[in-house]
Amino acid sequence: MGIIVAIKGFDFLKDNIIGHPTKELLEGEWVSSQYGNPAIKIETPKVLKRMDISKMMSGQQVAEMADMQLFGYGTMMDHFYIAIMTTKFKQEIKIELAQALEGSLKMMEANGAQNILVKQEEFSTKEGVEGLKGYGTMDILDPITKKSRKAYYEVIYFGQEGGLQQIIVLHEEGDEVANEITERIMNSVEIAIIK
Repeated sequence: MGIIVAIKGFDFLKDNIIGHPTKELLEGEWVSSQYGNPAIKIETPKVLKRMDISKMMSGQQVAEMADMQLFGYGTMMDHFYIAIMTTKFKQEIKIELAQALEGSLKMMEANGAQNILVKQEEFSTKEGVEGLKGYGTMDILDPITKKSRKAYYEVIYFGQEGGLQQIIVLHEEGDEVANEITERIMNSVEIAIIK
């Protein structure tokens, strides 16, 4: 293997012999599906599974919500993580997307993220639904090994009447294949428009 690394480089070895987890995701069969209410239609490399969100919320937060659904693939510790969350509130509230971004970053900190750098900009789907995009880097501390790794993340928020929709994608910083996956996912996002 040392000869292969010397001749072809470590990326060749990782992609073609050892195996590259994000390359397998990119080249696998993608799934187009709808998640949550109001629905987020999205294309992902794997089917997202429903996750239990009740443990993450306080009693007061649960009392304010009419419906909350979370779907995901992987964890923040994995090579690639995606989560979609939709929330409908019992009472009509003005949704501040920048505050939602700040809340998500605090939740990431509670789950081991450190040194979070954030940039934000407007985001628009192909259908013209306006939202907010946050992106940047963070260090993620593994609670078992106590080692940290650098990760890149993108978060998109949409505020519909009485609801909030968010999409989070996180992967190792510098993983060009994961960047391609993230771009493909984010370009596929469609939001059910409430009339």
